Amino acid sequence: MTLPNTFRNINDLKASIVPVLVQNAFSHVVNTDGEVAGDRGPIRLSVGYLPIAGRDFYQQIIAAGDNADVTLAVVEDIQRQISI
Repeated sequence: MTLPNTFRNINDLKASIVPVLVQNAFSHVVNTDGEVAGDRGPIRLSVGYLPIAGRDFYQQIIAAGDNADVTLAVVEDIQRQISI
């Protein structure tokens, strides 16, 4: 992916994802060098980032939970909300 001009850097993009998780009832939300992550009930969701070159980066959304269907639904919902 390429970072849109609306963000100065990948940290700005990551910071914009924190409120999305909070608004979607995630707790223990963290913003570390490599990811933005949080918990929603039994689901742990992580949005990971790997800079490639210039404004290009790799974004991966992963989650773990007790119920595969519910976990996948959460991932898809968050993915829609943070797609750039």
